[in-house]
Amino acid sequence: MSWNDRIKQAREAQKLTREQVVTRMRDYLPEEKAIVARTLVAWEGGDREPRVTQAIALAKALGYREVSELFCDSDDAQLNKLGLDRLEEYRSLLLRSPQFRETVQPVLRVLPVYLQPASAGTGQWLDDDLSEEMEVDDSVPANAEFGVRLAGDSMSPRFADGQIVWARKAETAENGEIVLCVLNDQGYCKKLHRDEHGVSLISLNTKYAPISITEADEFRIMGCVVG
Repeated sequence: MSWNDRIKQAREAQKLTREQVVTRMRDYLPEEKAIVARTLVAWEGGDREPRVTQAIALAKALGYREVSELFCDSDDAQLNKLGLDRLEEYRSLLLRSPQFRETVQPVLRVLPVYLQPASAGTGQWLDDDLSEEMEVDDSVPANAEFGVRLAGDSMSPRFADGQIVWARKAETAENGEIVLCVLNDQGYCKKLHRDEHGVSLISLNTKYAPISITEADEFRIMGCVVG
């Protein structure tokens, strides 16, 4: 039996849903490295392999003492307690050496990236039908919930043309925050500015004039940029 089939068999034998398994795994992983059920689907299908830290967390979540019990074929002969203790001692010795210790790789998350760019387009870039799933690593802030690709240089030098900006979902924002918003069916990434004259959208590139928002405009904040 393949390793991915053993994962699925172990989960189903305990009558656990994938959501329940990944919830249990959070007890053995840092919060920012937690996985989603979609990742477990890929493991069970053999499309992807878990990294070392993930494999350890998965084995513990399914009640295994050793990762090898879940991922390796077993034979009739089993180690007794003394043998298991010796195995653990040998494992500890190996882990002390960089030659045998696996480097922990960043845990990937899956976030939607909307295909219509901000600062140009129809403003429909938050439509689920116009998004694609993208795997991201720890370089993307933990509180990011979606991404939007920028068009133009109005937010340079901080953000470049074609760059993906990451945001958390929000309907309101503080003065001075960079927001993803829709103004009269146009998508924008701008700095929100409020003063005694009203509300305006500011470009970081000073060659672009502020965009004033009037009472006649249809304006919605869709998210606050976090990275």
